[in-house]
Amino acid sequence: MFKWFKKDKKEVMNLYQYKFVRYKRERDGKFPLDLGKVHAPFEKDLVTVILPVYNGADVIRESIESVLRQTYANFEFIIINDGSKDNTLEIVQEYAKKDARIVVVDQENRKIPRTLSRGFAMAKGEFYTWTSADNIMTDSYLEKMVNDLKKSEKTGMIVGNMRLINEKGKIYKNHYWFEKPVGSGNVIFPEHTRELNTYPNNTVGAAFMYRAKTVSVLDCYSSYKHTLEDYDYWMRMNNLFEIKHTEFKEPVYYYRWHSGSLTAKDAELGITKNRYKLMVLDDFRRDFNLTSLVWIVDGENEEWMNCLSKAGQIVIDKEDLADLSLGKESVNLCYINFGEDVEISLPESAVKIFCGNKENAPDGYDFYIGDTAEIIGDRKWFAFDDTETMFGYTDAFCRNKLLYHLEGIIEGEKNYNKKLSVILCTNKNGETVDKAVESLLNQTADKEDYEIILVNNNYKNKELREKYGKREDVKYLTAVVSGLSHARNYGLWNAEGEFVLYVDDDAVADENLACETIKAFEENEDFGVIGGNVILRAGEHDVLCEETRPLWSELVINSKKFKESKDYGEFPYGANFGVRKSALMQIGGFRASYGRVGENFAGGEETLVCFMMSDLSLKVGLNPKATVYHEVDESRFTKEHISRTAYEGIIAQYRLRRDLYAPQDWTDFYVNERAKKEKTIALKFPENSPERLYHEALQRGFEDVLKFRQRDYEELKLN
Repeated sequence: MFKWFKKDKKEVMNLYQYKFVRYKRERDGKFPLDLGKVHAPFEKDLVTVILPVYNGADVIRESIESVLRQTYANFEFIIINDGSKDNTLEIVQEYAKKDARIVVVDQENRKIPRTLSRGFAMAKGEFYTWTSADNIMTDSYLEKMVNDLKKSEKTGMIVGNMRLINEKGKIYKNHYWFEKPVGSGNVIFPEHTRELNTYPNNTVGAAFMYRAKTVSVLDCYSSYKHTLEDYDYWMRMNNLFEIKHTEFKEPVYYYRWHSGSLTAKDAELGITKNRYKLMVLDDFRRDFNLTSLVWIVDGENEEWMNCLSKAGQIVIDKEDLADLSLGKESVNLCYINFGEDVEISLPESAVKIFCGNKENAPDGYDFYIGDTAEIIGDRKWFAFDDTETMFGYTDAFCRNKLLYHLEGIIEGEKNYNKKLSVILCTNKNGETVDKAVESLLNQTADKEDYEIILVNNNYKNKELREKYGKREDVKYLTAVVSGLSHARNYGLWNAEGEFVLYVDDDAVADENLACETIKAFEENEDFGVIGGNVILRAGEHDVLCEETRPLWSELVINSKKFKESKDYGEFPYGANFGVRKSALMQIGGFRASYGRVGENFAGGEETLVCFMMSDLSLKVGLNPKATVYHEVDESRFTKEHISRTAYEGIIAQYRLRRDLYAPQDWTDFYVNERAKKEKTIALKFPENSPERLYHEALQRGFEDVLKFRQRDYEELKLN
């Protein structure tokens, strides 16, 4: 889409950087956060150094001594022996007897993520860092890192440069990993982390330091990310806080590259390969970090309510909670209690915050806010200069906790109680919805093989709840946040089927739909998405023609046999959209930023899912034996529908390319030629005919894409 080059002597961001910069801009606008106004419990100026070690007896002395030689003496040194089978424990205990700053923990082997998390839970410092048994700090490492991090309270983490050494401690030259100058052994990282989350090339090494304030939000290292736990942690840090490169450029850390290191075992452990999966997961996390959360508020706090409203968050009454049918996995629910003496029953995944008097504060909350920051018993109390800061910080805490819960579902053991979950999302009620549900109930498939999930996307729609809420043959759920992608994802997290089939609320299923969908997935294990026929049932309408019928989701598969869909023009629609559940969870479901909300005409979320299957090495297929009949409301057959749907389709394709989901095959020349072509075709048809309206809408779409591309290019230029 864009050529990555320098023009007019100004540096130009590439699309990977641009994608992340746009995310940060939107995130910071919705949830402003100044860490200088956050007060967390820690010992001021104290640095916590953590050293996890497993069988490091041959190198650990040099690493420990490099810490003890630091010119910055105000540190605590937590060494965790992670079940070593050599004499590592004896060595670290020997040093602990000589220096009171060393704390030794001996444990059974838990691997690095859980070991680091244990060390962080013990930490008392204002600043955190960790090192490895085979790496070495320069004498001034801590002093330089602390001084640099102190320069800006808004910075959550800093990254420094390092130098590679070999097994014998000699400089390892010509490694070409950000090596400047070549042959120096230096690793000089980029001065920004704009690509860290979007392109699988790590731009953070082993020289880093965190603020305790950020660690309190990010909590533990992911136990699901062994060998990538640090990269994953930095990505989460980058999403919610500011990471800066140190102002000084000289290397301050020696990183040992040898045959036993994890980095050297890249091919064996699949570290680089799994980085691509991290990119997919983090794409979902960033989308989630911009969506609305659902809040229940106990007590009065007008400023807090204003913050929720300004950020577009959803507030529901506590009294409505019992009637909402949130399901087993309530993935976006938060509760805050402003000092009220109340009891409330919440789903296990909900995040609970208490803000009030420290005396007699209730147990069981995830986060405590008081008038001062301190530790009382096992509770950490936080304080804030203003409500806006409190809101931004707690929002980050809630999202991190909710996302880690979802990560557990994604990475957890898969126990499917059904072969297929058929999910129907709606925000209305009436005969059309009833007919769609009835067709799903009357399938030829064995009733034990599939379930029907009805997701109500209008929690105030009591009529729908009364009709389906207590039925045993339909699983009824409420997705409180409006939007088709939200509703679809809510169904996904609560589905029990190995495969998931999404159908529209105005689609009547062929009696063999469930059976044929199950069969297609079982016979084609390398396919992540499988769609079927969507046959439009409509009377005579002057807006219908060959070109416009697909605008009402018609998809007629031009084959009698199952086939692969290689071109986005053939990707299946949401009216009959089957997905392998494990694959859809791996990418985090549908992207809310693309989903349709209310009566708008935007979309592209199904196409995005299809494109992302390639990231999982899976294919997209079309099954002509799986059919639904789309019975569209007569009021939707309008000329406006043609113009808006065709136009939005082009804009969605543009966004998919700009956001790096689709191939970068649109040049300015191509877009301009397409606009001209559509204009020429449009003029062949009578004025105001459906064909002309259709091609004129495509023409406008391509013309606007040219404007958007120019706008984006201007934003790509760095000042």
